Amino acid sequence: MSSQSLLVPSLVAQSLSLASIASRLLSRRLVAPLVSTLALLGVSTSTLAHGVQTDYALDLFSAELELTTTYSSGDPLEAATVMIYAPGNGETPWLETTTDDQGRISFVPDVTQPGEWKVYIEREGHGDILHVPVKAEGVDFNQISQGPQQDFHLASPGSGLTDAMLLLYGLGTGTIVAWDYQRRVRR
Repeated sequence: MSSQSLLVPSLVAQSLSLASIASRLLSRRLVAPLVSTLALLGVSTSTLAHGVQTDYALDLFSAELELTTTYSSGDPLEAATVMIYAPGNGETPWLETTTDDQGRISFVPDVTQPGEWKVYIEREGHGDILHVPVKAEGVDFNQISQGPQQDFHLASPGSGLTDAMLLLYGLGTGTIVAWDYQRRVRR
């Protein structure tokens, strides 16, 4: 067996502790790309979740309709904008509010305005639409229907957090390209 076949790359032969790996990364100016990649990996599930679901319950004593909206992951759609429109008035909301930290909103529709009420729930491009039929006797619970789920994020700008992470990633990638260019020029 030749001595050449026994050669082992110096990096493998050295003890690769976490500290030595970190030292090598830092010495090669890969901090920005590393940080930006870790930032992208740290995106919360609520930011990445696409679908939402709205469950509803009617309190028969108070006629209060409670809506609970969650992402498909089960996380609540907290602080979502909620616009409720009375029948015949699709331009001015009857009620405008936000969901609580559990993704809930409650309201009592005005029975003096019978017809189909529309509830729009939206946050960061994700939303839901409910059609709530109201009669003189109150909400017709069995006839509540969900409109098509809204996935507005394709047409709307991203959240500030997502934009910041993409900016960091772009800066990190730019740093790698610049570093690689400088390294090649110095050769």
